[in-house]
Amino acid sequence: MRAAGRDELHESRTQAQAHAKDEDSCNSSLRIENAVWQCPNPDCPAQVRRGLVHWCSPETMGIAGGNEVLVTQLVNSGLVRDVAELYRLKFAEVASLERMGEKSAKNFIDAIAASKTRDAWRVLYGLDILHVGAGVAKSLARHFPTLDHILDASTDQLTDAGGSSEVIANSVVQWWGDPVNRTLVKRLRKAGLNFKSELYQPAIPGGPVAGKPTTLPNRRTREITPNTRS
Repeated sequence: MRAAGRDELHESRTQAQAHAKDEDSCNSSLRIENAVWQCPNPDCPAQVRRGLVHWCSPETMGIAGGNEVLVTQLVNSGLVRDVAELYRLKFAEVASLERMGEKSAKNFIDAIAASKTRDAWRVLYGLDILHVGAGVAKSLARHFPTLDHILDASTDQLTDAGGSSEVIANSVVQWWGDPVNRTLVKRLRKAGLNFKSELYQPAIPGGPVAGKPTTLPNRRTREITPNTRS
């Protein structure tokens, strides 16, 4: 098992800083987990808001309009408590929010519907698993055909196939071991999100590792046209 690379460490550090930001907005005491300060309360308003903004961002599920202002209104009004509840929102509920016109509400609802077709790596990245940045999510999606295969994989399978560090693999396995997270993924599946990976590159038996390009030897061939004799 290899150590985390520079890119993975950068992604992990960036994500860890985001995790720590504003998470003292509830009454829970912060704790250190995997060398990162975190709030242990999954219902912490700051954690919920940050997770929703991350899910809606252009880099993740690309839900236009899902900025911090709108997300804060959705959370404060009790309409949304996690990313799965975005897919249960009704037009009238969004349109009734302060400073939300009918056109903006429709655009937001349409953007949510469109996000269901996003590739599996974006869903994985959107789940906001500690240490799983966009690069890691893409790498895993190249080695596993679906999100289900990634989440069901063991630590060894994740490190061997996806090339992830042991820290990242353990983080994925630990996240998937939480019944709350399993229920969340089940609800996202029921909402109709795409769990298939378009990046998947199956390994060729006896060939190179999946996700790595195959280099063919140079061959000189002679073009032969019909009715042409050697």
